[in-house]
Amino acid sequence: MAGAHETQLYCLADPMYYDTPGRLRDRAGRYPLGLGEPPDGWRREQRGLWTALRPDGARLPEQGWKVHVSAVEDEAAETLAVVARICAERRVAFKFLRSPAALRVANGKFTGRGGSGKFITVYPGSDEQFVELAEELARELDGRRGPYVLTDLRIGTAPVYARYGAFVELWCQDGTGRPVPALRDPAGELVPDSREPVFRLPGWVEPPEALRPHLAARAAATGELPYRILEVLQFSAAGGIYLAERPDGGGRVVLREARPYAGLDAAGADALTRLRREQWALERLAGLDCVPRLHEVRTVWEHTFLVQEHIEGVQLFAEAIRRYPLVHQDCTAEQRAGYARWVDGVVAGLEKALGALHERGVRFGDLHPANVVLRPDGSVVLVDFEYAAELTDRRVPTAGAAGLPVPPGLDGAEADRYLLWSTWLMLLVPVLELADRDPGKLPALERRAREWFGLGPEEGPVRPGTLAARTALTARTALTESASERRGRELLDGPTWAPARNELVAGIHAGATPDRPDRLFPGDVAGFADGGTGVAHGAAGVLYALHRAGADRSAVYEEYTDWLVAALRRRGARPGAGGLYDGPLGVAVVLARLGRPEAAEELLAAARAARPARQVGLFGGRAGAALARLRLADALGGRRESADALADACELAAVVRGETVDGLDAPAAAGLLYGLAGIALLQLRLYRRTGERWLLDAARTALERAVAQCVRVPDGSVQVLEAGRRLAYLDRGSSGIALVVREFLESAALPGGEEFLADVRKVCAPGFIREPGLFRGRVGLTLALDRLGRPGAAGVGEAGEGQVDGQAAGRVAEQVARLQWHLVARPEGLLVPGMRLRRFSADLHTGAAGVLLGLWGLEEERGDVLDLLTLG
Repeated sequence: MAGAHETQLYCLADPMYYDTPGRLRDRAGRYPLGLGEPPDGWRREQRGLWTALRPDGARLPEQGWKVHVSAVEDEAAETLAVVARICAERRVAFKFLRSPAALRVANGKFTGRGGSGKFITVYPGSDEQFVELAEELARELDGRRGPYVLTDLRIGTAPVYARYGAFVELWCQDGTGRPVPALRDPAGELVPDSREPVFRLPGWVEPPEALRPHLAARAAATGELPYRILEVLQFSAAGGIYLAERPDGGGRVVLREARPYAGLDAAGADALTRLRREQWALERLAGLDCVPRLHEVRTVWEHTFLVQEHIEGVQLFAEAIRRYPLVHQDCTAEQRAGYARWVDGVVAGLEKALGALHERGVRFGDLHPANVVLRPDGSVVLVDFEYAAELTDRRVPTAGAAGLPVPPGLDGAEADRYLLWSTWLMLLVPVLELADRDPGKLPALERRAREWFGLGPEEGPVRPGTLAARTALTARTALTESASERRGRELLDGPTWAPARNELVAGIHAGATPDRPDRLFPGDVAGFADGGTGVAHGAAGVLYALHRAGADRSAVYEEYTDWLVAALRRRGARPGAGGLYDGPLGVAVVLARLGRPEAAEELLAAARAARPARQVGLFGGRAGAALARLRLADALGGRRESADALADACELAAVVRGETVDGLDAPAAAGLLYGLAGIALLQLRLYRRTGERWLLDAARTALERAVAQCVRVPDGSVQVLEAGRRLAYLDRGSSGIALVVREFLESAALPGGEEFLADVRKVCAPGFIREPGLFRGRVGLTLALDRLGRPGAAGVGEAGEGQVDGQAAGRVAEQVARLQWHLVARPEGLLVPGMRLRRFSADLHTGAAGVLLGLWGLEEERGDVLDLLTLG
């Protein structure tokens, strides 16, 4: 899954759906060179945010030395004119970011460090031409400004950089089996083309003699900080944040690094500008207990570092997650009241801290739970003053967390108080991003917070811009239900969920874009990596859900399937067989189900020629590939696929036992999609086919190891412990393991198995779940609750086939009704917020297709739920 920074990049082009930055709506501001007819004798192509120009008849070499030019926005047009003139004279291909808005995106806070700073790329036809071009560009652009391109070697003092890399799209697999951009080594083999943010030459490349002075200058320019780095807390295009130790033994400090001209924010301010704001604020606020102490600011090489006190404590966001009572299934009124008192104390501390800032004439401007540290004694400290400003300064924008931007018209103190109110609400109902998707949900969120935590209308901070004073209680209590909320409740709180399923299907159709070559259905950011075709995040998964839910009986469905086949053929083969959800084999399974056996055979042939994944899980690893082969053996015939799956199961059994198997990583995770439970599922399915006892024994070993990675939490439930987190969701958590354990118990005993199922049921119906989706949200947990409450599961009485006990059925219905908290009813249909709740998604893993499949499974499907989840 994409990180928070990468996700933010995909929120720029469309207010409803995640979309590529290349679809940014910037046509009115594009550079003239990218509009109209291309120059005579040149061809032009648009590639995402880039415009590429190539002379007629020119053929790029596969790889070689390329030149990158960086620029600041107010010099970019002139810089482009200079580079374009030189490239035209020499008839050299080049590309450039198409507009000032594209430059801000590509050099923004959320861009990867490896690509940050690049404005123009020039592709010389030979090493000799490269040297001539680099030297001429350095002369012509000397004195201009631009961010340092971290992957490259700087040429002179101009914003001109050089790197050896690929000119055309080549792919290979890295050490983990993932597809990555490639170079061709002298033996003709494809090897990874490193895009790490450091200048590094491939081992076989000798730099031209003309570069040696620049290499020497680079080596001489490095400097050192007089601090010992202990930990990297954060990396971004703006720079890093580091935990360090003072050389004089004076304790720990935090270093905040700023790269000049880099890491632009929405207002165009660079990292250094924001660091200087922080310096100003910390100097103005010196001596306050609620503010870190500033030690010094120093410049090393071209980067500036602000050194400040390290606050011992815990981030407010992390502490709220640890304390939040509604994640427990049987949360008591006393626990809710205790949490509300804690929140009230934190908010009182924040109110006092903001008052201290305001007394000194400073507006904080970026209050949210990730920018607050709680000391061991519970007192609050504000951190990250990049958006601090004078109380009366309206030029510096406010920031704050996603979901509740500060309304226009509020002055500095009121803006901070609004952020205080939104922080209070976020601590009580941490899904404020939903208010961005549907503003009508905001009163519902506040109403829900007050109901859940027993808060009266007079409790909590005042929201500036809405309430003039605490006496305006009518405004507080007028938290009416929006039309979207009401429609969602009507669809999900009735005797049947068929209307909700129909509205989900309508929403999926409404978002479809069969005219786009890169995406058919909007989904998670990860869907763009495979051209929008995959099972987890692309068209294949959506079509599978529509098919299983009986919503595939229309001409448009055939058009969708045609799109998928055409997109796969356009994209061509990529390295790696992948697993069930992220590679060609899973898509082949779906196509076979949809009556396209020829296309499925094509994908199967491509997967046979690819190197198997090193990972072991269902999602992108060997267990998933093997399970897909079993599905294809049934759909297409042929013994080879079954034999290959059996061979994979044998190797997987060996790595689970702790043996070293060439080409396979040891399983590190426990859950269904990424670890041991998925391996056990494969082995159980093969045991059903063959009756070979070793497969059952291997599945037992895998499940015993998976269960051993679970811990009991204070509410009595059992969850996976992974990297310090407790997980219950289907993808990595205990509910997915429990479904496989339940299937295992149908064939053999598993010590402690029935107790494990009973304990996992305690976590499948919590009061609060942040996201609605199938594999990491409410629908998936509800599906597990339903199946673990059916006959054969621990603690379930002797109900008839296909029925659940009354208590479990009531909890399932309750969980489905709570889906309306997440979903948004619009005229075109029911829409589902995806991962991180920032945009709507239709995909199987995070969006509407997964919710549709889950509701179908809960109400209509009486077969094998694990088959339903794994394309059976």
